[in-house]
Amino acid sequence: MDFAPAAMALIDDDQKDAIKALFEATTEMAMKVVDKVIEYWPGLDGVNVHDDWGSQKAPFFSQETAYELFVPYMRALTDHIHSKGRYVTLHSCGHNFTRVQCFIDGGFDSWDPQIMNDTHGLYEQFGDKIIISVVPDFFDPETTPEDEQRRRAREYFDRFCKPGKPSYIGFYGSPALTPAFSDELYEYSRKKYGSK
Repeated sequence: MDFAPAAMALIDDDQKDAIKALFEATTEMAMKVVDKVIEYWPGLDGVNVHDDWGSQKAPFFSQETAYELFVPYMRALTDHIHSKGRYVTLHSCGHNFTRVQCFIDGGFDSWDPQIMNDTHGLYEQFGDKIIISVVPDFFDPETTPEDEQRRRAREYFDRFCKPGKPSYIGFYGSPALTPAFSDELYEYSRKKYGSK
């Protein structure tokens, strides 16, 4: 199916049993893939699942559809990965702020949202339930002095790296990871965590 008919099938009651059968089969296949990956790379700490749920403005489907058709299979996969002693992170493109509870209930340890989502707000609201990839405030590395970059790194840590409420900088935050920002974040966090 192309995208539009597949999206329509999610809300077609006549298709739900077939969709559930498909998701059950693909979840079982994903579990087998995870098992093989861990077998051949036993030092692997975690698995990153890619499952795009939205456009730039809104999710593709309702919360009710998510809980009926997606969350149970996500949970089966994340439970399987956790049973292997690994972490699970989700990369889900789209404006999915209103679906974060689905990701939490789906068993994901962390989410790497795109920047159209308010990652600072996500951290404040949900950071104690799921680890959020927080995007640092933008700065131009070419024109921002090194001491200012270091100050920003300390501010990032103080705001988004609280005990029991960690965060990380993922793909979308990588422009902030200049040598000065990264070095200061490393040194400052070691001092702060070491002092507790």
